[in-house]
Amino acid sequence: MLNSGRWAVLRSTVASLGVCALMAHSAGASTIDTTSTTDATTTAATTAPISVPSSMNYATSGSIGLTGITGPNVISFIPEVSGAFTTPSAFSLGSFVVGYLPSGISTTYNQTPFSLTYTTLNVDGTSPTPNESPITITGFLNGTIAGSSQSGVVATFDPIKYSSFLTGSFINNLSVLDPQVSLVPSTTNGGRTTAQAHLTTSPGPPIPEPTTIALFATAIVGFGLKKRFGRGSKLA
Repeated sequence: MLNSGRWAVLRSTVASLGVCALMAHSAGASTIDTTSTTDATTTAATTAPISVPSSMNYATSGSIGLTGITGPNVISFIPEVSGAFTTPSAFSLGSFVVGYLPSGISTTYNQTPFSLTYTTLNVDGTSPTPNESPITITGFLNGTIAGSSQSGVVATFDPIKYSSFLTGSFINNLSVLDPQVSLVPSTTNGGRTTAQAHLTTSPGPPIPEPTTIALFATAIVGFGLKKRFGRGSKLA
């Protein structure tokens, strides 16, 4: 049997936990209701994703491999250091640049790899948490550049391995707009060929509110106290 002192402590503890739980529930009622709404929205988005407009600030980087090249390497990549767009939208990943090649000289690219990265910097003006970017985009260059005015090089993009990723409360879906891009020679558009991608955003999974977490923790503590003192009463 529990003595009167321990029973008084137990009653006081349980009463305090009950008050805390009621206060947390009252304070978080609107939050919990909102979470339920969000759950329904998320379920609908899973079956039929609904794109929502979001302001994106982003940056890219890129590099061209050195394998599979016969002749002088004249292809480089210029990234987007600070880009911005509003989803859903196409946007620039950066530009492949074909440099000057003297007349009578040619360069052949045979499965020459390239790698680009996309990084979300801000969503609607704030730094997102979580932020599952950067996202890596890879591919290969194939073809021949002859002199300064002829280019038969094509950039072929691989399927993006992690095309769906989180930024804050949004699920993003990234795709390359043109899986194959023909690179222009140095005499056309300054030798620049833009690589374009497309991004959509939809509502992501709800993040548990502090009051919800507190209610759960209180229930666990109360259950532990019940088991502990229950064993004590049997042993007494």
